[in-house]
Amino acid sequence: MIRQHPAQRELTRAGWDVDVFAADTVGDLPRDAQVREHHGNGPAELSDRVRYWLEARHRERQYGLIAFVGQGGLGFRSVQAKRAGLAFGDVPIAVILDGNSQRDREAGQRWPSGFVDVETDYIERYQFENADEQHTPDAELVEFVKRNHWAMRNGAKNTSPLPAPNSGTSQEAAPLVTLAIAHYNLGAYFPDTLATLAAQTYPNLEVIAIDDGSTDAASIETFEAMRTKYPRFTFLRQPNAGIGVTRNRCLELARGEFFIPVDADNLATPEMVATFVRAMQRNPELAAMSSYFLAFDVPAPGFVPEQFLYALRPTGGPHALASIRNVYGDANAIFRTPALRAVDGYETDRGTSCEDWEAFVKLVHAGHRLGVVPAHLFYYRHRPGGFSRSTNWFANHQRVLRQFAHAGNLPPADALAAWTTLLGFYQELERRKQAVPPRRHRAADWLRSLLRKPFEWLKRS
Repeated sequence: MIRQHPAQRELTRAGWDVDVFAADTVGDLPRDAQVREHHGNGPAELSDRVRYWLEARHRERQYGLIAFVGQGGLGFRSVQAKRAGLAFGDVPIAVILDGNSQRDREAGQRWPSGFVDVETDYIERYQFENADEQHTPDAELVEFVKRNHWAMRNGAKNTSPLPAPNSGTSQEAAPLVTLAIAHYNLGAYFPDTLATLAAQTYPNLEVIAIDDGSTDAASIETFEAMRTKYPRFTFLRQPNAGIGVTRNRCLELARGEFFIPVDADNLATPEMVATFVRAMQRNPELAAMSSYFLAFDVPAPGFVPEQFLYALRPTGGPHALASIRNVYGDANAIFRTPALRAVDGYETDRGTSCEDWEAFVKLVHAGHRLGVVPAHLFYYRHRPGGFSRSTNWFANHQRVLRQFAHAGNLPPADALAAWTTLLGFYQELERRKQAVPPRRHRAADWLRSLLRKPFEWLKRS
């Protein structure tokens, strides 16, 4: 039996009909949401399951208010979905700050010891700061989160109804969007990519495709054939210069208010651009937004793959983990063109990958904010010979780390979380070094040393 929450009693006394759900009541999920996440299940994945299930319940019951407790971040993806204009546009979302994982951990004099702790701290803060309503029944907890630089406010935010599907899609109302494609020896996939861009429901598009000195004759022939098939698109060729230079040339030529790089072997869903633009228009304070994607390596009849290898569902933070893995998303994201130009676009290193991850970090360090559209907006073609898998990962990671020399514009909450994470991970490493090995490990070490002695004797002889 679920213990009655004080907020439930208050709402019931006020005459509300209240439904209470625990996370373990979540039922079936849509097909896309069932695909395993690349980094494994975590607190953000649980909040995603809650979000999909709650959407279905809301369609049935038409709730007047949706409230989440603060601890655990179960409302994280629901709040993200509302901010992006995907769901819950007709109902306010409240977060009740009645518990906090970081405070509980620090009460036990423990630092964050792994990814789950750091991600949980981030999603708890995000859902509270971005909820329509912030409820703060615990004064001591309010002071705690203020000391950690959480954003506190009065009143509601983002409570306007969700725009109707495809609303505001006339040529005059829809800002120009530039889709930028860097092509290199991908003629086998390039026509399908262009077909999915030509099928976008969004009307005001500029498509720029640049061949970066392809050496494969069939790919060159295919690239040239696309000029005739899509006369409204711009096709250019250049000597091989690398992905960074090619994307920057697209960025220089772009006339759109928004800029979306698209890999020449990916497949876009028909609503990709429209969904991206709506999300950016609802969040004018953001410089860029990424999205979920589904990875595949099988045929895609009708431009929809028959099955998927994995999904990537970025959280958009915390920046404390951004030096370890890409928490921000794939290159196939939407940027405000002036913001990306202001940080000089992409770095132009040759022979290394992760230029997209590096660009996100550059934007954050320049003081910009990023977001995530929590929907699978494109299909990522996973090729064993893909650039990110054929380059040296140490060097790829190193190019991202160099941007952390310019992290002076981090918000105080993110800067504090980064140093706390470093200390916590160090303490966990020390704890493991000092821990007494299990008995079976000690027995194995003793046996190995015993067996080693005859071989050492033979070697000396």
